[in-house]
Parts: sequence; C-alpha cells; structure tokens
Amino acid sequence: MLSSKAIEIVIRCIAVYAVVPFINSLANWLTIVVDSGAIQGPLLVATLVRLLLVLVLWLLAPALGRRLVPAPSAEPPRNVPGLDEIAVLGFGLVGLTLAAPALANIAVYVADVVTASRMLGTLAVSTGTLWGGIVQLLIGFGVFVGSRALGRAFVAVRRA
Repeated sequence: MLSSKAIEIVIRCIAVYAVVPFINSLANWLTIVVDSGAIQGPLLVATLVRLLLVLVLWLLAPALGRRLVPAPSAEPPRNVPGLDEIAVLGFGLVGLTLAAPALANIAVYVADVVTASRMLGTLAVSTGTLWGGIVQLLIGFGVFVGSRALGRAFVAVRRA
C-alpha cells in the first residue's frame, strides 16, 4: 500500500515543477519593469499567484497526501501497490496538475480587468482566458475530489 509520505513526496515534486513557471513569470515581470520602469499589475499578480501556488502545494503536501491515500484495509500490507491505490493516486495528481495552472490564468484575467489595458482601451487578455481557466479549475478540482470514485470506476472498467 502506498503511504501518505510517498504521496507527500510526489506532491512536493509537483510543487517543485510549479517553480519553473513562477521563475519564468518573475523574469518576465522584472524585464518589463527594468525596461519600461512601469509596474505591470496583471503580470505581478500572475507571478504572486504562481508563488502562492508553490507555497500552498509545498505546505499542504502532508494533508493532500492523507487525502489521496485510501483508508487502511484489513488486508495484510503488500510491498507492491495494487492497481486500486495507483488509480486513486493517478487521478488525484492529474486533478492537482489541472487545477494548479488554471489559478494563474484566472488571476491574470482578473488583474487585467482591474487595471484595464492602456492599449486602445481594450482588454489585453480575452474572456476565453477566464472561461478556460474556470473550466480547467473546475475539472481539476472535480478530478481531485472524485479521485477515489474515478479510480474505482477505472479499475472496474479495466477488469470488465
């Protein structure tokens, strides 16, 4: 059976993976600030949301790990995790990796609306970014919350 500690390590690996977009966003923001001297609100918000995402994933990894590990059963422990445990873990991690980047897209749109683009009075980010981010966030959250049910369904379909 997979332990919550092993899942915690995987979630922290996702947090480390999320550092790359944060560093890229930070570099873009710093380049714009140095070149133009103006602080770009939407890009700053996206950078801060990405940093917050990394911190939340890192700090909440133990709680998320306990959430993804199925309740201990009466069976004797095995050395190799079964398909049931791997399916739950897989769906939970897919849900996290879908929902996490969507937050930055939503934050960029909201920050752009609040600061209103100077370019011809139009929004630089389309409403498709907002709706795409919301849909991706909802799907990711749904897959994460329903990871146990999706895992059981996957195993049932596979064994049928």
